[in-house]
Order: sequence, then C-alpha cells, then structure tokens
Amino acid sequence: MELRPRTPGEVPVARIGKMLAEIAHRGDPENAGGVRGLPGAAVGCNRLAIVDREAAIQPMSDSTGTLWVAFNGEIYNHAALRRELRRLGHTVRTGSDTEILLHGYREWGRDLPARLDGMFAFVVYDVARRAYLAARDRFGVKPLYRATDGDAEYFASEMKCFLPFGLTPEVFPAGHWTDGSTTVRYHEEPERPPAGTDRSLVAEFGHLLDEAVRKRVDTDLPIGVIYSGGLDSASVLALAARHHPDVTAISVGFPGSSDLAFAVRSCADLGIRHVVRHLSLDGLVRDLPKRVREAETFETVDIMDASVMAPAFETAAELGLKVALVGDGSDELLAGYDLFREHPDPVELMRYRVGNLHRTDLQRVDRVAMHRTVEARVPFLDRDLADFAWRLPMDVKYRDGTEKWILREAMAGILPPYLARRPKIRMPEGTGLLYQLLEHVKGQWPHRAPGRHPELRRRIGLDQPDAAYLLELYLEHGYPLPRSRHKRPGWDFAPHGYFAFPGAGAR
Repeated sequence: MELRPRTPGEVPVARIGKMLAEIAHRGDPENAGGVRGLPGAAVGCNRLAIVDREAAIQPMSDSTGTLWVAFNGEIYNHAALRRELRRLGHTVRTGSDTEILLHGYREWGRDLPARLDGMFAFVVYDVARRAYLAARDRFGVKPLYRATDGDAEYFASEMKCFLPFGLTPEVFPAGHWTDGSTTVRYHEEPERPPAGTDRSLVAEFGHLLDEAVRKRVDTDLPIGVIYSGGLDSASVLALAARHHPDVTAISVGFPGSSDLAFAVRSCADLGIRHVVRHLSLDGLVRDLPKRVREAETFETVDIMDASVMAPAFETAAELGLKVALVGDGSDELLAGYDLFREHPDPVELMRYRVGNLHRTDLQRVDRVAMHRTVEARVPFLDRDLADFAWRLPMDVKYRDGTEKWILREAMAGILPPYLARRPKIRMPEGTGLLYQLLEHVKGQWPHRAPGRHPELRRRIGLDQPDAAYLLELYLEHGYPLPRSRHKRPGWDFAPHGYFAFPGAGAR
C-alpha cells in the first residue's frame, strides 16, 4: 500500500511499482503491482483477495473516480456498515470491505476509523481536494510505515519498501489517523470495570470470544489455525471448528516435544484435521538471516519466535490456505506470563504489553504470515473482546496461582480438561527448541567483534552477544538505525534472562 500525495507535478509511478515489488509476497501473484497515477499522487496495492475476490480490485475508486483507496486488512463489520451507508443514500456496487472505506470516508470523513471493527491499514486519497486520510487499526495488527522526501509523503506496509530509495521510514502509530497536517488517536481504552458475578463475567467473556472467532472465520475459504497445543490456540481452534466446516490445525515442533504431544492428542479427540511439521536446528540456523530481513526486527525473542512460526505458515501456504488464526494477544490481556506475578503493577504491565504488541508479537506474526501470502487473524484482539478484557479486574485473570483463570473457566465445557487446565508453557520449551537457537546466536558474535555502532548498542541497551549479532544482521539488510529497543527487561522478559526452564538456569 503506497501513496505519494501533496506533490506538485508528476508523481514517479515507476518508483511506486518498485516499492510494491519489495513486498510482492503480500498479495496474490495475479493481484500484484496494481498502480494508479493520479493528479498529485500515485496509489498501489498488492492484494490478497479474500472478500469479494472477483470484484474488489485495488487500488479501488468510487464511481466518480474522485476517491481512491489502498487497503490492507479485513473489516469484520463491513456488512453492517454497508447497510447503514445504503440507508444514507450511498450506492454500494460490491460486497467488499474495501469499497466501504470509500463510501465511509465520504459520509464520515475522519470519524471513519473509529467505526471500523477489524484489522486495517489504509489510505484514502481525494483527487479533487488533493487530500488524504491514512489510518491504522487500534492495536496495529496490520502494519503501516511513513516516510517523507521533500514535500512528498510515502506510506507502505513494510520498511523494506523504502530501502532502495534511501528513505528512512517511521512506524505509524496504532490506533491513529492522519490527514498530513495532524495525527490523532481515535480510540481511548475503557476504564470502568465491568459489573457482575464471577459466573456472569465468565459467560460474557466466553460469548465475546466465540463472537470474535466467528467473525474471523466468516468466509467460504478454508481456515487454518496455528496450533501449539496450548490453551490460547486450543480455544481458537475449538471455536473455529464450531463456526466453519473446513478447519485445519497446523503444529510445529521438534520430534517428541510436549506441544506436539498435546496437539496430536487433542486434534484426535476434537476430530479436527491436523498437519504436523517437524523442526530441525540446522534449518532454523540456515534461515536465520532471512528471518531477520523478513521480520524487520533485531530483538532476540521475536527472531526466535519468527524462526519457529515461519515453518507453520509455510505449511499453511503449501496447503493452499489464505487465512490462518493465531492465539496471540491473550497472554498480554489476561496476565498469562510469569512477569505479571513478579511485576509491582500488573495493570500497568498489561497496558504496556498490549500497547507494544504492534512492534513485537504482531509485527512478527504479520511478517512471517504475509511473507508466505497468508493472512493471520487475531481473535483475542477483537474490538469488543479486548474492551471487556482490558477492564477486567486482575483477580479474574490470575487467581490462586492460575493464570488466565477466566479463559480457562469459559472454555471448561468446550475443551478437554487436559487442555483447559494445561499450564502456560513458553514456546522454546513447548516446541523443544529450548536454548539451542539462542546459544547459536550468542556464539556468532565473537566472529563479528567489535561490530558496528558500539555506542548505539550501549545507548539502547543491546549489550548481550545475541542482541549485538542480530542487530548486525538487521543493519546489514539496510534497515535504519533504531532509536530504541522494542523490548525492555522487566517488562517484556525477565531481568535475569529471556527464559528459565525447569532444571536449567535463565538465559
């Protein structure tokens, strides 16, 4: 998704095409590289066709050719908005969510993003006014970057789009819109705790989670679920199978790992098709530089997670799947990590972790999924569910030594007990990866010493050998010098190390 507005004279359409070529993986081959040169702008899109696959060609214009849009994501309430817009007198030509953005902008202007229930990054360009509106969804499930070049502005879905032209991109903040002159946060998190008994809170949470999954499987395409065998992905999988007739669970791990054992057993019990892909350390090590480039990060934990999850999305693509659900976001909203028990202010930790997801877990999920032309959907970050979970008191999230208590209670009648009560297991332990990849990364730094930018590493706290090595790989790919870390000790991982497994020290 690219836009170059506010430029007097000709816009270099060829440049937009080159930017799109850097992220050709984000769209179907037959829908890639669509570019339109307009007065004062060029708009392009690599489209992954899911909703109204035949008609919703991008970039899309309204019937007058005055408004144009490039859009990445999914608007789950597009049918309700379409009905409302038709009542208001709009003639909506397609069944797509993309067209809703055009009519919605004409009707509601800058209020449009707040009306959307979904994951999205879009730019609407008004040819007549030489004006635009760019917006990103509340949590930043979908990426958006911005760069300037003189009096021109550029927007794109990944940083790598800007690199061939020497442009330095900045992350566009989640939950904001801009019209070029001002940038505004359009959503404020609710604060008032929900009223009710434990039983009613559990029932409401269960209903909202069920609805969140239902929205995300409302398609005639087959659905994948990236399934670890843990509580979060098991909940998503069971509910997806309730609402869609063609669901496949995809699990990855080293042979004999605990996650695979739970995943295999539970898919057999639930009667869900299951595809397993075994990991090998040699393969993870070989692909490590590629993971850094595609994930666009230097953070050790995110690169390890991306290394393990990339084979899962590769499997989804090999199965012909365009849509896959994931369980991300649950631990942040529902106090699923050990850090919540150790932190002096768990509510503030939740606020930070959820607010930082767009630079960490959601960035990793988006990149490894879309690099394989698969759209990842995140039910736990549903608008209504997240509003409710955000306001819940901490004692229904963590109770009597049990994390994610309310989720376990809500799923107790749906999941087998061995899944509903399974304790939280961190990815490296569950998949059998343990410290293997981390130790490899640490061992590479002596060969790079002293490396570039030692002052930068000291300033942003990347003084460990694993972090220093991954920063070197990141910079070698041409990414801009980071201004800060994306993760903080004590807030994103334990101050004494990334992981601690039974019988082993923290590392």
